[in-house]
Amino acid sequence: MDRPSRPDKSILPPMGEPQGVQMEDMEMLMHVISHDLRAPIVTIQGFCQELTMTCDRLKELFEEEAMSDAVREHMNPLITQDIPEAVRFIRAGADSVNAVTSGILRFIRLGQMAIQWERLDVNHVMMGIASSLEFQLKKKQVTLDIGDLPDCMGDHVLVTQVFANLIDNAQKYLEPSRSGEITISGKTVNGWAVYAITDNGIGISPEDLSRIFQVFHRLPPKQEKGEGVGLAIVQRIIDRHQGKIEVESLPGQGTTFQVYLPRAIDVE
Repeated sequence: MDRPSRPDKSILPPMGEPQGVQMEDMEMLMHVISHDLRAPIVTIQGFCQELTMTCDRLKELFEEEAMSDAVREHMNPLITQDIPEAVRFIRAGADSVNAVTSGILRFIRLGQMAIQWERLDVNHVMMGIASSLEFQLKKKQVTLDIGDLPDCMGDHVLVTQVFANLIDNAQKYLEPSRSGEITISGKTVNGWAVYAITDNGIGISPEDLSRIFQVFHRLPPKQEKGEGVGLAIVQRIIDRHQGKIEVESLPGQGTTFQVYLPRAIDVE
C-alpha cells in the first residue's frame, strides 16, 4: 500500500454526524436488528435449553423403565444421538446469527460515534492492553515485547480498540509448534505516528490477504471464536482517524500490521 500523505491538522476537531445514510434510517435499522431480529434468536436459544433438559430427563426414564429389547434398540439412538445432535445444530445456528447481529450493531454504532481528539500516550495504552491480555498470553506462553512508542492524536477508546484487536488476533493465530512472539514497535514518519505489530504466527495466505478487512471474513482456523468483524472495525476506526493500515505476511512465518495515525501535536 502507498503511505498516506501528511495529515491535515484540520481533521483534529471532533467530527460531526456521519454522512450518507440518514440518522433516522440508521436508528430504525439498529432497532430492527436489536429487537425484531434478536428477540426470536433469544426464543430459539431458550427452547434449545428446554429441549436439552427434556432430553436428559428422557435418558433417565429410558434407563429406568422396563421395555423390550426391540423397543430399546430403536429408541436408544433417538434419545442419545439424533435428538441431542439436532438440538446442537439449532443452538449453533442461533448462536451464529446472534454473533452476526452483534457484529452488525457494533459496526453501525462505530460509524455514529464522534471522534474525541486528544494526545494519546500510546505506551500507556499498550500497557493497559497487555495487562488485560496477561492471562491469555501466559497460558499460551507468548512473549509480548513493547518498544518505546511515539504519542499520536486520536480517540482514546477507539485507538485502544484498534491495538487490542490486533494484539488479540496475533495471539489467536500463533504457530503451536513454536514459542509465540509478538513485537510492537513505533516511529514517526513526517506527520504520522507509525506502529508495527509483528508476530511469528501461522501467517496469512495470499488469497486471504486481500479480504481480511471485509466484514464477517474469518481467517482459518475457523474454530477460533469471534464474529469476523474485528479487522473490519480496525480499518473503519483508522479510516475515521484519516490514517491507514498496511499488512505484510508470509504463510508459516508471521504477519506484520502497520498502523498510521496522526502524529501528536499540542492542542488546547
